[in-house]
Amino acid sequence: MLISKNDIEKYLQNIPPIPKYALECLNALKEGNIKKAANDAQKDLVLKKQIEKIVNSAAFSLRKEVKDTLQLFTLLGIENIRAIVYSYLVSLLMPKNWEIFKIDFTDFQKEFLNSYKEFVSLEFGETIYKKYAEIGAIIPASVCVCDSLLGEKKEKLNIILNSAPLEYGTLLKRLTGESLFGIAAKIAEIWDLEKEKCEIIKKSECEICDNPFSALNHFIFFYLTSKPAFFDLNSLIEFNPKCVDYIPKTYERISNDSKRFAKESGISV
Repeated sequence: MLISKNDIEKYLQNIPPIPKYALECLNALKEGNIKKAANDAQKDLVLKKQIEKIVNSAAFSLRKEVKDTLQLFTLLGIENIRAIVYSYLVSLLMPKNWEIFKIDFTDFQKEFLNSYKEFVSLEFGETIYKKYAEIGAIIPASVCVCDSLLGEKKEKLNIILNSAPLEYGTLLKRLTGESLFGIAAKIAEIWDLEKEKCEIIKKSECEICDNPFSALNHFIFFYLTSKPAFFDLNSLIEFNPKCVDYIPKTYERISNDSKRFAKESGISV
């Protein structure tokens, strides 16, 4: 038997609970108690290291490396830290062995988080980015779920894929009725993300492209998985070009960057 909607439900039911100190950190952030949140994060050494690694990356442009947790939390603010904590939770879902998608998931996760921050801020403003920062952290989680579930049926699925011009994203929807973004939305619900944010994630499949924020998520996933390093994941998304109509600033920047790269590389476009 191939993968079914029930298989997805069983997998999601078995997602491990949020680690104690990460949960306490998130609860403190919800209450606006940044000092307590920093203290809780320090008690989870893996979470603390993850925060330091992401925050001191080029995406946040800090002038010098910062390791004091409270200082990091204060510098970045509650919304950014919440996104980083959720990215830590996503990393806990990584399969021990990747069966389908041969990528560096940590790099993809970082690239998605950074691109999300850049393009949401560009398209809608930094205030809007801060309000919805967690979305960019959670969407990559569905990649882990897809590899775990599809990997168990790899041989049978490959027979189907070799006999028909289908991709993993199409096959997933036909067999289960769920999409990449639908799975991400279910994970967001399990992790108690607000209903509005869960809906934005779910609509990012863009079967009907009518939400600018969802359109941007759709485009970011397609844009990143069009790069050689993450091209294996491109089979998970059925790109809807109508999403571009809702994100003119992002599309213009990427187009200009591509033209600039081509010119510097001596490639005619």
